[in-house]
Amino acid sequence: MICAIVLGVSASMAQANKGDVAVGVNLGYGSLTKSLGLGARFQYGIIDNVRAEVSFNSFLEHNHVRAFDVNLNAHYMVGLYQDRLYLYPLAGLNYTMATYKEDGDKHESNHIGLNLGAGLEYGISERVSAFVEYRHTIIRKVDQGIFMVGAKYRF
Repeated sequence: MICAIVLGVSASMAQANKGDVAVGVNLGYGSLTKSLGLGARFQYGIIDNVRAEVSFNSFLEHNHVRAFDVNLNAHYMVGLYQDRLYLYPLAGLNYTMATYKEDGDKHESNHIGLNLGAGLEYGISERVSAFVEYRHTIIRKVDQGIFMVGAKYRF
């Protein structure tokens, strides 16, 4: 019964409503690439409390390695404070392409993996939000944790 009450309260406070559209930008750090990443994201509210997100991140070259990833994630929004602060667990799919130089030759590797993580989002205004997010991408032999901060605009 307590779980039902908690879920009911958090559902009534959720920011992601069906049909909501948002775009954002982020700055991140990849634990495997050991480099900064710049990214963009598009979010769409599938149903109340649940949004889908497509994101792209490009990691700057470090130690002759450069990476790019594309993600398709789902977020479940849980209201924490006055319809402004939200926690969202996330799960989804990842495609990563990495290029690296070895012995003067350029190599490319492509990987498909899973994303698991969570984020906090704070509504600065009705349309603008800031977020902090941690996502762990699980790919055989090239797992990477990615910490991101950013902002988004909701239409």
